[in-house]
Amino acid sequence: MVDFPCIEFRLHNQMLKILALTLVLSTIGAISSEMYIPSMPYIATWFKTSDTIIQYSFTAYMIGSVVPALFFGALADIYGRKKIILIALTIGLIGTIGCLFSTSAWIFIFCRFIQGFGFSSTNGLGRALLRDHYDGEQFAKYSSYLSMAFAFSVDITPFFGGVLQKYFNWHAIFVFLTLFNLISIYVAYKFPFKDAAENNGFKWKEMFVNYYKITQNKPFMRYNFIAAFMYSIFICYLSMASFLWETRLGVSPETFGLLTLMLSLFYVCSCYLNSILVKFGVGKILKLGLCVVLVAGLSLLLMDFLSLNKITFFIAMAMVFAGSGLVFANSSSMGMSSVNVNFSSASAFYSFSSIVAAALFSLLISQFNATSVLPLAITVIILSGMALIIHLGHETILQVNYVK
Repeated sequence: MVDFPCIEFRLHNQMLKILALTLVLSTIGAISSEMYIPSMPYIATWFKTSDTIIQYSFTAYMIGSVVPALFFGALADIYGRKKIILIALTIGLIGTIGCLFSTSAWIFIFCRFIQGFGFSSTNGLGRALLRDHYDGEQFAKYSSYLSMAFAFSVDITPFFGGVLQKYFNWHAIFVFLTLFNLISIYVAYKFPFKDAAENNGFKWKEMFVNYYKITQNKPFMRYNFIAAFMYSIFICYLSMASFLWETRLGVSPETFGLLTLMLSLFYVCSCYLNSILVKFGVGKILKLGLCVVLVAGLSLLLMDFLSLNKITFFIAMAMVFAGSGLVFANSSSMGMSSVNVNFSSASAFYSFSSIVAAALFSLLISQFNATSVLPLAITVIILSGMALIIHLGHETILQVNYVK
């Protein structure tokens, strides 16, 4: 006789393990990227350098993440994920420790590059792990749950970083990151990854052929671009956030962290709402999210002409966070569900595209005044507008094909 409750329990337990591992893999890179944000003005003072130079440390992390993500994804498909993840996390640990003991701003920036190099693949491999077990609306649903946990884990880190900055200094932040890095290595080491199906060795030509095939997948590329544009908005905001909130609006580091945590609640609630609304159509909810972000960008532009204050700026960014909750999970679902093989490589390319776009736009926006909201407003409007055009164009094509 089949014990159905026992089977159901095992499936539920497996789901929790998958989500837990995916969460660890997803957050290690983001936490390492964002926890030090409240300390950026203080790090500039510590190294006796300009705000722009320290902004480069954020861009350096992104640049370090660009190319390795592609190779780690392909290597994971060949040699299995466990080895590649452990290597990546170890490289990230070296960069984290290097940041802790940096003696100059440029050494600090270089170590941030090493961090990015190491953590480039973890998020993509986590998404591939989820795609191994789920697809379609189920993938979107679990992506929403994961996004809620991800947002809470990641967005609480600036608050925690602000507290560490207030009572200690920025070095304490990198001590914490070192400990978290070690825990992540332990979790990955203990998780029973499946062995790679085949191991024919690494072939450069085959890797580039696989990525070329991925770029020929039009549905995947459409939603890949949408995710990349939305991620770029986030990164551009984060690169300027501490200077806008702390330098221009005069809030303390811990208050800035608290505001970031409050903004994350909008993202979490939006992700939960998405898990409910997804039954009405993934594409419709995605379009709604993009419209919300576009309106937020127009609001930021209006603030630049009128006046920027804490309340109006918070409301506008709350709209960005809420809209993003309706965009990320659905764009990931629509893009990854169109992929049938080489999930790790596709997921790596998905992350690669977002990182490249984010690195370019964050580098561009760092050339402007870090305390001006105008560059951020223009960035939000352009990127969300382009993403909306791509999505609407795809919907139009589908409707025309249906009529035919």
